Amino acid sequence: MGDWLTTLGRDLGALAVFTYLASLLAAVAANLGYDLGRVHVGPITLRLLGQAIFFEGSLVGMALAYRHRGARRVLRAAGFAAAALALFAINVDAYYVEPRLLTVRRHSVPGARGAAADTIRILHISDIQTPAIGAHEERALGAGLSYAPDLIVLTGDYVQDALGVATEEDASRDLRALIRRLRFAAPLGVFATDGDVGPPCRVVFAGTDVTCLVAESARVTLPRGGTLGITGLSRGRGRERSPERLARILAAAPGADHHIVISHSPDFVDAMPIKVDLVLAGHTHGGQVVIPFFGPPKTAIRLPRRYAGGLNDYRGTPLHVSRGVGMERGFEIPVRFLCPPEVCILDLTLRAGATNP
Repeated sequence: MGDWLTTLGRDLGALAVFTYLASLLAAVAANLGYDLGRVHVGPITLRLLGQAIFFEGSLVGMALAYRHRGARRVLRAAGFAAAALALFAINVDAYYVEPRLLTVRRHSVPGARGAAADTIRILHISDIQTPAIGAHEERALGAGLSYAPDLIVLTGDYVQDALGVATEEDASRDLRALIRRLRFAAPLGVFATDGDVGPPCRVVFAGTDVTCLVAESARVTLPRGGTLGITGLSRGRGRERSPERLARILAAAPGADHHIVISHSPDFVDAMPIKVDLVLAGHTHGGQVVIPFFGPPKTAIRLPRRYAGGLNDYRGTPLHVSRGVGMERGFEIPVRFLCPPEVCILDLTLRAGATNP
């Protein structure tokens, strides 16, 4: 038994090394003639390696099951067959099913002070992150609009830029056309901020009614009176570690009865000098891959793992992090597993007796 397992482990290890070297050479060979310094060899190889594990790996498992069944090793054959089927099922779900399995999540944000003065419905969309606008993106924006939001917030990464300038320009143009065709608007406005990938917010939404807030603020009048301040942080300030710098940005906002802050990354909440009514962010994609009873192995933020998605209280400030509409593309592994794409509806109750900067 021990010798058999040792031999199997050695052979599978050799196969893994061969597969990785083959994926590395494939990444370089496919980009000969280009500036190899700009080729993301590491992510490309991880993408190819992931495909090898979940597709070719399932074929290897079935072959091993067949061989062991022929040798009358029934338990071993059953084990290999089960592993192969599990890999194949994960492959189908993560690559083909779940990325299109759009979810609408609803949250209630009760507020913390005084009697309820007003409730506004916010549609939060983040990380569309696509090289081509299609049915999935139209379904996401349309699903959000169907809930009649009072305010729409977009928190970055609208189109994928890893596949060339022409691709991102076409995707930006088609996103603008979709926004116009759907009449993507809300009574209190549509506000957006910069992300990490793709053109700047003002380039993506040029000529639309989307207001980009990048290191600046706006103020809107609420349906029952009173005002709401909206501050959008730049890419760098979304990862700010200095409470003093954040305090200066927030102090520069026009005075309002209530205040929300929008950013691509949620990391800055760790340095927030004051409490606000709501913080909206994205960037994490919810981790894209979630392991049962553990959570996402990778979140791309410095906050604890539990803040990578959903509505949470962060030291007294409501923080909502969207898991996103799209996913990593281009050179990264394009999968979602136990973490479907989402658009989010938040009913925010604004309480009387509070004046925020």
